[in-house]
Amino acid sequence: MSGRRALPGFLGAFASRNYRLLWIGAFLSSVGSWTQDVALNWLIHTRFVDPRYLGYRSFAAELPLIAFMLLGGAAADRTDRRRILLVSQVLQMSFAATLGLLYVTGHLGVAAILGLAILTGLAQSQSAPTYQAVITSLVPPPQIQSAVALNSLQFNLSRAIGPVIAALLLAGAGTGWCFAVNAGSFLAVIVALWRIEIASPGLGGKESLARSLAAGLRHVRENHVLAVLVALAAAGSFLAYPLLTFLPVIAGDVLRTGAAGYSQLLSSFGVGAIVGAVVTAQRGHVPGRGRILNGAFVLYGLATLGAMVSRRQGLSMALLCAAGFFLVCAFSIVNSLVQENAPDELRGRVVSIYGLAFRGGMPLGSLVAGFLVGPFGAPAVIGSFSALLVVLSATLFARSARLRLA
Repeated sequence: MSGRRALPGFLGAFASRNYRLLWIGAFLSSVGSWTQDVALNWLIHTRFVDPRYLGYRSFAAELPLIAFMLLGGAAADRTDRRRILLVSQVLQMSFAATLGLLYVTGHLGVAAILGLAILTGLAQSQSAPTYQAVITSLVPPPQIQSAVALNSLQFNLSRAIGPVIAALLLAGAGTGWCFAVNAGSFLAVIVALWRIEIASPGLGGKESLARSLAAGLRHVRENHVLAVLVALAAAGSFLAYPLLTFLPVIAGDVLRTGAAGYSQLLSSFGVGAIVGAVVTAQRGHVPGRGRILNGAFVLYGLATLGAMVSRRQGLSMALLCAAGFFLVCAFSIVNSLVQENAPDELRGRVVSIYGLAFRGGMPLGSLVAGFLVGPFGAPAVIGSFSALLVVLSATLFARSARLRLA
C-alpha cells in the first residue's frame, strides 16, 4: 500500500494514492456514462414514444448482472482483479463507440439499443463486484466508510454533471456527441488502472467455483445483519430507482418541460445525492446507523411522493433534491455495513451477492413499472412504489434488533 497522509473528515480515504487515482478515473468515466444515459433515454422517449421501451432498456442493461454477478464475485476472489477491470472497460468503450456509430449512420433502432445494453451489462457483471472489492482494499479498515461514501459521491457528482453536459450537447451539437463523450471517458479509468497497485486476491486454492459460490451464499444467509441488508438492497432498488428511469415521462408528459426540464430534474436528484454522500462520509463509523438508515428510506419515500404530486418544475426539483439526499444516505450506509461484515477472503462474493440484490432490483422494478405506467400514469406508479418502500423499510427495521443496534 502506498504512503498516506492524514486528511480531515470524510476525505480520509483520499490519503491513499491508489484510491485517489481510481476515484478520479471512475468519476470521469461515470460523467461520460450519465451523459450517454440521459441522451439515450431522451432519444427512446421521443423516437419510440411508448414508455415501456424505457423499462425494456433498463431491464436489458441489468439482466446480465442478475444472471452473472455471482460468478463475477467469485472471479474477483480468484482472479487477477486488474485484468478483469481493464478488459471490462475496453469492452464497454467499444460498445459506446458502436452505439454512436450506429446513431450517426442512421441504423440505431430498438434491437441495437437493447443488444448493446445486454453486452454492456455482461461486461459490468464481471467488473462491478471486482471494483467494489478493490476500492475497499485500497484503504485501511477505519477508512472503509469514507471510501464507500466517497465512491457514492463520485457516482452522484457525475449524476449531477453528466445531465448538464448532455443537455448542452443535445441543444448545441446533437445526440451523437453524447455517445462520443462516453466512449472517450473510459480512457480515464483505463489509465488509472494501469497506474495503481492492486493486491492479488486469495485465488481460491483448489476450491471449485461451485463450492466457492456456496461459501459466500452460506455466509450471507447465516449472518443476520447481512441477510437483512441484502433484503433492503433488493427492495430499495426495486421500488426507488424506477423514479430515474421514468423521469423523461415526468418531464415530457406531466410537467411538459422537455429535454431541459428532464436534465434539471435528474441534476436536482444528483445534487441532493452529492450532499447525502458528503454527509454520510463526514459522519463516518458512528453508532445508530441502523436508525439513520430506516429514517432515510422513509424520508426518501415521502419526498418522492411529494414530487409525484407536484405539477410545478421548481417544487419537483426541490423535492427530488431531497429524495436524492435521503436515498444516497440510505444506500451508503447499507453498502458500508455490508463491507464491514464481509471477511476479506469472502469480500468479492459477499459484495457480489449484495450487488445482485441492489442492481437486480433496478431492472425488475423498471420492467414492472413500465407495464403499469401506460394505464395508470408515471406519478401514480412511482408514488405507489415510494409508499410501499416506506412500509417495507419500517417493517424490516422493526423486526431486526441487530439492525437497530448497528
